[in-house]
Order: sequence, then C-alpha cells, then structure tokens
Amino acid sequence: MGHYDKLNDFILEHIGGAANVNEVAHCMTRLRFTLHDNALADTQALASAPGVLGAQFSNNQLQVIIGTTVGDVYDELLPKLAASGAEDAGVGANAGQQRNAETQPASGSAAAASPIADAPVEDRTKQTLLNRILATITKIITPVLGVLMGCSLVLGLQSVLVATGAIQSGDGTYVILNAIGNAIFTFFPVLLGYTAAKAFGSDGFIGMIVGAALVFPNFAADLGKGDPLFTLFAGTPFSTDVHSTFLGIPVIFPENGYTSTVIPIILAMFFISRFELWLKSKLPHATQFTFVPFLTILVGVVATLLVLGPIANLLSDAITVALQWLYALSPAIAGAVVGFFYTPLVILGLHWPLVAIGINNLSTLGSDFIMPLIYVVPLAQMAVVFAVWLRSRNTETRQICVTAMISDFFCIIEPSIYGVTLPVKRRFAITCLGSMIGGAIVGAFHVVNYASTIGVLGIVGFVNPKTGDVTNMLIVIAASLIAMACSFAAAFLTEKKDPSAA
Repeated sequence: MGHYDKLNDFILEHIGGAANVNEVAHCMTRLRFTLHDNALADTQALASAPGVLGAQFSNNQLQVIIGTTVGDVYDELLPKLAASGAEDAGVGANAGQQRNAETQPASGSAAAASPIADAPVEDRTKQTLLNRILATITKIITPVLGVLMGCSLVLGLQSVLVATGAIQSGDGTYVILNAIGNAIFTFFPVLLGYTAAKAFGSDGFIGMIVGAALVFPNFAADLGKGDPLFTLFAGTPFSTDVHSTFLGIPVIFPENGYTSTVIPIILAMFFISRFELWLKSKLPHATQFTFVPFLTILVGVVATLLVLGPIANLLSDAITVALQWLYALSPAIAGAVVGFFYTPLVILGLHWPLVAIGINNLSTLGSDFIMPLIYVVPLAQMAVVFAVWLRSRNTETRQICVTAMISDFFCIIEPSIYGVTLPVKRRFAITCLGSMIGGAIVGAFHVVNYASTIGVLGIVGFVNPKTGDVTNMLIVIAASLIAMACSFAAAFLTEKKDPSAA
C-alpha cells in the first residue's frame, strides 16, 4: 500500500473519478489534470483535504497544489489510473523520472509546463500556435536548466576574479574556468538534441549525434577554407561566399558555426522525429535497429546543414541589414526595437549578428552603438525575476530566481528566460517592454561604448578612455534604472493579481 493511497483516492473521488481524467501531468508543486467534464470536480473539497494546499482551474485545467512531494503523489496516482482503464492514462517510459526537471505527461503529450515557473498549461487542443511553440521550447530547455545555471555562475566567478586581478586572462585558472563555464554554450546543440528528441518522441541518442555534428571541431573552418567556389545572392546584403558543396548542393555555413544556437537543432529534431517514425513504419522490423539510426542521422544532419541552417543564416543577415537601416533612420526607434526583440532573438539563436557588429565596430572604429542598446536587457530581466522572487510562495521557484539574478548580473540571461520569464507569457512580455524602454533611452542619446560592456561590471566600458568623459556611462545607468523600475513595477503588480503564479 502506497504512502499516498488515501490522498490519491480522495483526489480521484472529487474530480469525477478516474474515468473523468483525460490527461494528468505534474510540475514542481502541482498535479495538473485535463478532465473530460470540469463540472464534476469539487475544488472546495479538494482544497480542504489534508495534504492538499489548494485547488483551482486555470486555462481549462484543474491544478491541485500538493507541494514538493507532488512527484511521489504522482507516481502513486498513475497505477490507479492505469488500473481503472482511464483514457490516456498510460505510463510512458520516462514517467516519474526527472521530476525536478520537467513536467511528465501521463499520456506522452507534448503539452507540458515549465516546472520552474509553475506556469499554467493549456489543453493542447485549445492552445494557440504561439503557446504550443513556447511550451515546446520551454519543455526542451527545462531539463538542462540546472547545468545551464551552474556553467553561467562559473563564468560569473571568472569575471569577478579577472576584474579583481586575482587571475589573468590566459593563465591556467582562467583557461580551466573558461572551459567549464563555456562548455554548455559551446555544446548546447548536443544537450538540446537529446531533450528535443525526447520532446518529439524520437531517439535521444540520435538527437545527441545530430547536435554533435553541428558543433563538430573545425567544421566551420573546413567548410570555409580556400577560395570561394561562387557567391550566392551577389550584389545584395545577403551575399554569401560558398566554399563547399554536398553532392553539388551549396553548403551555406554560418561563420560562427552552430555553437550556442537553439532553433536549428529544434527544427532538426522536429523533422527527424517525423522521418524516424516514417522509417519505422516502412522498414522491416529486423532491419530497424541498424538502418533507422543510419538513415535518420544521415538524412537529418544533411537536411539541417543544407536547408534548416541556411534559413537561420538568412534570418540573421536580414536582422543585421534591418538594424543598420533602422539606426540610420532613428537611433531611438532602433534602441526600442533592439531592446524589445533582443530576448526573443536569444531564444532563436539569432542575436549573434548584433554582437558581431558591436565587436567589429569596437575593433575598427574604436566605439560601438549596438552593445549599448543591449546593455539594459539583462537588468530588465533581473528586475522581473526579483519581482517573481518576492511574490512567489514556491521554494524551488525562489531558488531558481536567485541563481538567475546572479547570472543576469553577468549578462547571462538564459537562466532567467527559460527558468522564469518564458514559461509565463506575461512575464516574458514585461521583460521585452522594459528592455524596449531602456534601449530607446540609450539610443535617443546616441550612446556609444569604448570597450566590452558585458554585464554590470562592463559599465566602465562607457567611459571615454581619451577624455575621461563619463556622460555615456551616466546615461546608461539612468536608462537601466528606469528600465528596471518599469519592469519590476509591472511584474510585481501582475504577479499579485495572478492566483496561478508560482
């Protein structure tokens, strides 16, 4: 007899029985039921039960708040549903695992929530396309969030040690810390290949191989060496030199490769998962063990390099051209646009062109206008996360917020994005709007920097090294404070109004 038998029996009795359960999942604190008939659920009775902290409907889903023991309750609930023959109550191979990393749908549905933010999950049949995309990205990222934060903090430690003079760039300590901290960013597609494959119902190890192929050592150098064979889109802003082909098809490979990218590997695994299922339906069972991985990897990687990757490249080039035109038209508008869209670009892996332009400006002109527009983004993220930390009653959420804020301090915003803001669209929108306000102020005053402005410590990069003028630095400080104040106020007030927020 399980420890939570009585609790589970009580829950089932007051949600209309096991037969009323269409789907069940759990996050860090809540059981989340999609019911056939919501009217059969008695939320008042559920909330009064010992072991239940609350019950409510949100986005057509019944949320029964259990607390940190929800994973154990869920594990004992699944056999009861399976024994009753409840629809879609089967236990998947991964059910009950990684309970601190991701939501586990009992039916294998992709409609899972981010456990970190304890965000609501909508019935997949009623979700908009945007909701489904964001939910899928969040589900793919969430399992690697812990190590993402760990590596981010290592880079933060490295920055502090360098800034204080405790270590020097290039010495042994620096090299080791740099390798540890950047490992996840360098090989991000490998990890995401595994989690994306699982999210799409594919082989996780195939996903890892596809990700590894994208970041294979010297890939970019080997594909880009020698004189160009020809130039695509010559005479346009999208002009691209092609150095290599695959069976006569041009290989358009990004100059910086696919390290740190998110969208290419997700697109790849979406395609590959469908292709893998198709192969399994066509190939004799005796040949599938060998030929499914062989054909899936071969076709999947080639399709990614020849089609999906180049699409991302064209999007990057388009962003660069549009930004340069917009800044010439109006620096304030350019600042607002960059501030608003920078975080979504990070998710898409399309933010690197902006960084590349900034670095190039510094090296060729001695100053840059791009990176100052981005400077306020992590601070706006930090303000929203701080508001969530103040309002949240979830211990795990508060712990994630602390680590995310530390990472934001060093301009590493992925933990905040995937752990706190992206799972709840309202929070994500607030960070974009706050960043837009700060970016517009920076742009309006034509602020430039003279050295790297990464993280809060990079504020000194706005001081003119020739004249000692601190005007740009003061403007950026003011813009950052305004962006943070607006972001915090909006997040704090809306978190208070949302009873489903963690």
